[in-house]
Amino acid sequence: MQRLSRIIEWYLGVPATEPGQGTVWTFNYHPAWSANTPHWVVLLLAVGLVAYVASIYWRDAKASSRKIRGGFIVLRLLLISVAFIFLTGLSLSIDRTGLPTIVLLIDDSASMGLEDHYKKEDEENIRQWSHVADSASKSRLHLVTSLLSASDGKFLKQILSNHQLRIYRFSEIAVPVGDNRSLSKSHLKELLQALKQMKATGTSTRPGPAIQKILNDLRGMPPSAIIVLTDGITTTSDSDKLTTIAKRARSQQVPLFVIGVGSEEPAHDLQLYDMLADEVAFVEDPITFSAQLKTFGYSGKKMTVTLRNANSKTVLKTKTIDISKDGTPLKVEIPYAPPLPGEYDYTLEVTGALNESDKTNNFQTRHVSVRQEKIRVLLADGYPRYEFRFLQHLLERDKTIILHTVLQDADLEYAVEDGTALEHFPIKREDLFRYDVIIMGDINLEYLSAGVLKNLRDFVRESGGGLISIAGMYFNPMTYRETLLEVMLPIELSGVKKPDLDATITESFQPKMTIEGRKGSAIFRFVESEEESKKIWDELPGFYWLLECSQLKPGAVTFVEHPSAKGLQRHLPVICMQRFGAGKVIFHATDELWRWRFRTEDLYYGRYWIQAIRYLSRSKLLGKDRGAELTVGRSLYQRGETIHLRLRFLDERKTPTQKNAVKVVLEGSHHIQRKLTLKPLAEAPNVFEGRIEPLPEGSYHAWVVSPLFQSAPPAVDFRVEAPVQELQTRRLDKQELTETARITHGRYYSIAEAPQLPDRLPIGQPVPLESTAPISLWNRWELLLLFTTLLLTEWLLRKRRRLV
Repeated sequence: MQRLSRIIEWYLGVPATEPGQGTVWTFNYHPAWSANTPHWVVLLLAVGLVAYVASIYWRDAKASSRKIRGGFIVLRLLLISVAFIFLTGLSLSIDRTGLPTIVLLIDDSASMGLEDHYKKEDEENIRQWSHVADSASKSRLHLVTSLLSASDGKFLKQILSNHQLRIYRFSEIAVPVGDNRSLSKSHLKELLQALKQMKATGTSTRPGPAIQKILNDLRGMPPSAIIVLTDGITTTSDSDKLTTIAKRARSQQVPLFVIGVGSEEPAHDLQLYDMLADEVAFVEDPITFSAQLKTFGYSGKKMTVTLRNANSKTVLKTKTIDISKDGTPLKVEIPYAPPLPGEYDYTLEVTGALNESDKTNNFQTRHVSVRQEKIRVLLADGYPRYEFRFLQHLLERDKTIILHTVLQDADLEYAVEDGTALEHFPIKREDLFRYDVIIMGDINLEYLSAGVLKNLRDFVRESGGGLISIAGMYFNPMTYRETLLEVMLPIELSGVKKPDLDATITESFQPKMTIEGRKGSAIFRFVESEEESKKIWDELPGFYWLLECSQLKPGAVTFVEHPSAKGLQRHLPVICMQRFGAGKVIFHATDELWRWRFRTEDLYYGRYWIQAIRYLSRSKLLGKDRGAELTVGRSLYQRGETIHLRLRFLDERKTPTQKNAVKVVLEGSHHIQRKLTLKPLAEAPNVFEGRIEPLPEGSYHAWVVSPLFQSAPPAVDFRVEAPVQELQTRRLDKQELTETARITHGRYYSIAEAPQLPDRLPIGQPVPLESTAPISLWNRWELLLLFTTLLLTEWLLRKRRRLV
C-alpha cells in the first residue's frame, strides 16, 4: 500500500520524501448541502439513492441474470459518485511528516559525580553492556555516558531508528547538549563526543523546572516521551521534584521513562583532607599532624587513623575516632616527635571502613624536614627583671639553643662574667641576621640607632626571623610609637595603657586561651592530648600585671586573652601574634610568665618557651633553603570556582627575569596533572600569579618546577568539594522516580536494566513538517475520462440488453 501511495504521489508531481519522512493524505470537499444538515439525514438520503437505483435496475432488467443486474447497479452508482466529485470540488492535500521526537534529559549535578556499590546481579549486568571492569570505581555520570556510548552508541541508534532525538542536561535548568535541534543518526559521532565531555558540576538539582523548560521548548509538538537519567535527588524545594511536574507531563500525554542512576544502599565514603604539619621540625620536637575527616554511611562506627612513614610504611602512631554524625567535618590530630634528623614523608590514613566507594581520598602525605641544628637566640632586655633571669637560665641549659644575651643596665664586668652576654646589641646587619629568634624585653630604643632598628625590621620582614616582644613598665612598647618597631607589633600603640607604677595590684587573673591558641599552633601544647593540655592550662597560676592593649592590628591573632576585661574589639590580649613579611612577631602584654614555675619549675614554663622559639624559628630556617612562597586564596574551594595561585620571592634579588620562567605543576585526584605558567604582577615584580579553571572534586598538590630550588620547591595544598547541599543526600531516590513513571504512564528502569528501554518506547505520532497546496481532483482530465468511459459503457450494455 505504501508503494502504491509513492507511485500516486510521483504521478501527481509531489516531491519525494527524505529518509525518515512520510506523508499524510487528506481529502477536502465542499458538500452541495447545507453545513447544518445532520449527518444522519445525509446518510439516509445516500441509502435511499442506492435503494432507488437498485430497484430501477431490478425492475427494468428482469430478464437478465442477477450478475448482470448487479453490474448495472454498480456502474450507475460509480457514475453518481463521479458526478458527486464534480459537484463537491474534491481536492487532495499531501502533508510531509517527520519522525516523532524523543527527549533525553541527563542529570549533571554534583551528586552524579558520586560512586556507588551495586548488588552483585546489577554489577554483572552493568559490566556486560558497559565493559567497565568495576562499576564501583566509576561515577554515576560516567555510567550514564558509558550506557549511551557503548557499542558505538547502540542505545542511541535504537532510539534514532524510529524517532528524532533531542538531548538536554540539567542541574538547575535544562540546557541543550550540542545544537538546539533534533538529532539524527548523521549527528551521532559528534553527539557521543559531546556526551563524553560532560562533567558533574551542578551546584543544585531541580528536575521539575528542567522538564517544564522542555515542554515549553516543544510547545505545539510535544515529544513522544522524555527519558530522564538521574539519581532522583532534589536539593531545593519539593516544588522542584519530578513528581510535581509529572501531572503536567501527563496532561500533555508525554510519558516519562526514568532511569535511576545510583544505588539505594547508603553511599559509604571516608574523606581525609586538609592535612597540616610543620614543614620544618626538630629532633624530639613534637609535630602535630592534623587533618579533617568527613564520613558518609558510618555514623556510630569507630575508625582508625594511622600515621606512618610513607617510604618505609612503618606505623608510627594510631588513634581511634568515634564517628558521631555523617557529613560533619571532624578534626583529627596525632602528635609525633621524630627521633632522628632527615627528610621524611609522613602519611595520615583512615582505615576500618567496609564497602567504601572511593578509597583514593582516605590518605594524605606531607613532607617534613627534621633537623638537629641548634637555634640561635638573642635575649635582650633593659634590666634584669624576673622574666629575663628565669628565661636566661632556661635557655642556656637547653642543648638545642645557642643563647646570647644583652642587658642594657648591666655593668662593665657583666659581659666578662656571663658567657652568654654581649657588650651591646648587634649593630652590623650580618651579625643580627645570624640569629633565628630575638626576644626583646623592656629595651630603651635611645641606645639603638636608626640603622639597628632598620636591621631588626628587615630581620623579620625579609629574612623570616622570629621576634618575641615582652612588655615592660618603662619602654616596651609605649616609647616605640613612630619608630620602625611600631609597624611590627600586632597591637595599635595608640590604644596602649600601662598600670600605674605606684599602684598595688592584689588580685590575679586567670588568662583564657582562645580557639586560635588551641588550634592555631602547638606552642601551648603541654602534653600530647589537647584535653589534658587544657586541664593543665586551667591549673596554672594567674598573672597580676597586664599592659592594656585595647586594639589589635588587622590580621593579628590573639592566642591568650583576659577572661573579663575588654578592649575596643574583644577581650584584652595577653599573648598575640601577627605575620610581618616573611617572619612572625609575638607580643606578651605581661612579663609574668615566670609565675608558671610555681611548684613545677620549668616543666610548663620551659615547654612554652622552647615551643614558641621553635615555632618562630621555622620561617627563618625555611628562608635559608627556599627563596619563595607558593600560596592559594584559601584551602577549600567549591566545585566550579576558579583557583588563584601566587608565588612570592622572599628575596627580590632571586626573582627570575626571563619570560615564562615560573612554572607550576598541579597534581590531584583522578590522575589529574596540569602545568601552569605564572605571570609577574605589574605592581609587584617579585610576585607571580596564575589561575586554574574549575577542577573536579578532590585534593590537590601544587609545586614549583621552574625555577629550580636548592631543596624542596615551594608547594601548597588545597581541596575542591561539591556544594554541601549536593552531598547531604547521596542515596538513589527510587520511590520518587517510580512514582513519576507511574503518574505519566511511563516506566522506571534501574541503570542495570537501562539497555531494555529503547525497545519499549512508544511509537509516537508522525510530526507534520510541511503542507503542500491542495491538488484539485474534480477537474482533472483523468476523472472526466473516467466519467465518460463509465457513461459510454453503461449505454452500450443497456443497448445490448435492449434496455434503451
